[in-house]
Amino acid sequence: MNLVSFVKNFTLAFSLLYSLTSSAQTLYLAGGALKTCSSLAPKNCIEKTSFSSHAKTHSLYLVNETAITAINSNWPNTNTQHKIATRKLLNKIKSKHAISKAELIDNFKAKNAALYRALSNQEYYFVFDMLELPLIVNNKRINEQVLTNKNKIKGTTEILNAISLDIKNAPNKTLYLVTASSRDPYESADFYNGLFSQYKINAKWLALTPALAKAISKQDCENLDNYRKKINLAYNRDTVYPDLTTQEKALCDAGIDNLITTLKNADGLFFNGGDQSLTKQVFINAETKEPYPWFEVIQSREILVGTSAGTAMQSGGQNNYGNVPMITNGSSLNALKNGAFDAPPPAENCQNQGGCQHLEFDALTYDKHGGLGSFDFGILDTHFSERGRTPRLAVLMQATKQQFGFGVDETTALKVEKNTGNMSVIGKEGVVILAHTAKNTFRYHFMPTGEEFMLSRLKQEQGDDIKAISGEENVFENAISNGQIRRALQDFCDSKKQAITLVETAQKDTPVTFTKDANTTCVKTHSGTYRIENMLMQL
Repeated sequence: MNLVSFVKNFTLAFSLLYSLTSSAQTLYLAGGALKTCSSLAPKNCIEKTSFSSHAKTHSLYLVNETAITAINSNWPNTNTQHKIATRKLLNKIKSKHAISKAELIDNFKAKNAALYRALSNQEYYFVFDMLELPLIVNNKRINEQVLTNKNKIKGTTEILNAISLDIKNAPNKTLYLVTASSRDPYESADFYNGLFSQYKINAKWLALTPALAKAISKQDCENLDNYRKKINLAYNRDTVYPDLTTQEKALCDAGIDNLITTLKNADGLFFNGGDQSLTKQVFINAETKEPYPWFEVIQSREILVGTSAGTAMQSGGQNNYGNVPMITNGSSLNALKNGAFDAPPPAENCQNQGGCQHLEFDALTYDKHGGLGSFDFGILDTHFSERGRTPRLAVLMQATKQQFGFGVDETTALKVEKNTGNMSVIGKEGVVILAHTAKNTFRYHFMPTGEEFMLSRLKQEQGDDIKAISGEENVFENAISNGQIRRALQDFCDSKKQAITLVETAQKDTPVTFTKDANTTCVKTHSGTYRIENMLMQL
C-alpha cells in the first residue's frame, strides 16, 4: 500500500537511505517465531496431519553406566564438587530405558534441584549432551520432518512464499541455510532444510559454524570438536549427528578458497535464530576482531534472510549518525533503569550461578562494532511487541546517537529492497519504526502487515504537542513487562484520549508516555489494525 500521507521528505532520512541503494540486494528480516508444522511441533499443523514412521518426534537420553563413566572421565572443568555430586545423582536415576529431555530434567530436579540450578552453562550442556542418544535406523539418522504445506500458521507461510519466489527468480535458485546462531547448530539443521523442501528451490544446510570458521582459518580441521566445545559448549555432537559433523569436516578440509567459491554460488543465505554473538563469529574473528576472508562474500549475497538473531546480527556498518551497533541482550525495564552498556552480554542463566559480575542478567548490552552491516539504516530489534522491547530500543538509540530503530514482531518480516529503498511488512503482525528527535523523545510509527513505506517519506512536521490529560484512565499498567504495548497503543488509537502513560508496578519511576499531537495519525487498515504515524513517545 502506498502511504499517501507521507508527503514530506525528511532530508536526513533521505541521505541515510540512499547510502545503500547502489545495491540490488533484498533483505528479509523476520522478528522470530516462524512457527511451522513439523514432527517436533505438531501443534502448528492442520488437523489430521501424519508424518513418516521414521520422523523424529523427540530427542532421547539414556543414563547408564557407560554414559556416567564418560561424564566422570571427561568433566569439562575443575569443579570437582559439581562433578562428584553429578555422578552421585546420575547413579540414582540410571536406567536401561531411554527417556525424553523433559523426563530427564524432572528426574534430575527430583533428586537434587539445588544442583540443577547451580550447574554452570558449560556443565549443564556437557551433561545433557553426553547423555543424548543418536537416533539411527538402518544406518541412517532419523530427521525432523517439516511439512510446510500442512502449516496452519498463515504468517509463516506468507514469509516463506515471498522468500522462495525471490530465490526462484535468482540465477542459481540456491539458498544456503546457516544455523550458526544456535548453541547446537546441528540440532536445527533438519528443520531449516525441511522449511524449504517443498519449494522448487535449491535450499540446503551449510556447515558454516563458529567452530568451522575458527578451524578453517587456522588450518586446524582435526580439532573441530575442540572448537565446538570451547565456542559453543557443544559436546558429543559427532556421535549424535554423525552425518552433519562429517559435512562440516569435509567443508573445513576443502579450505578457504572452496568456502568462498561455495558462498559465491549462493543466491541467498538464511541465518537462524538464537544468539547473534555466535552468528557474528562465522564472519568476524572473535579474537582479532578482523573479518574473515569470506566476510564480503556473505555481505554481498543478493538475498539475505534472518530470523530473530539472524535479523539482529544484520545491523552494522556506518550511516550519517555513526556506527550502527548490534543489540546483544537486555530487557526494557533494565534499560529504562540503568541505560545501555557497550559490553559483552552476561552469561546465560548467570543469576542462578553465582552472579553476573558487574552487569545484571537482563542488562541492555550492545556491540558497538555492529554485525554483518547489511542493514545500516538503524538498529534492528526482534520479538519486538511480544517482549515489550520498545523502550529498550529507544534507550539504545539514544545511547548510540542513532536516528532510527526498527522493531520486528514475531511471525513477521520486514522486507527491504535496497535498490529502491522500499520497505514492506509481510506475515502476521507489524514493524515499529522509532525516530529519535530530542532527549528522551521519539516518534513512534507502527506499520502492520501489508504496508509499504520509505524512510525518505516519513513526515516530520513541527506542531504544538498536546499535553496529557490527567486522570487514572490514561494509565496503562504493566504493558511493558507483559508485552502489551502494541495492544495498548492500538486501543489508544481507537479512543479519544490524547495521551497514555505506561507504568510498571515494580518500577513506577520509569514511566513511558505516548501522546497524539498535530502530526499523529491513526489509520485503520484492511486487516482492522491501525497504522500509526508520528505518535510522540517520551521516556
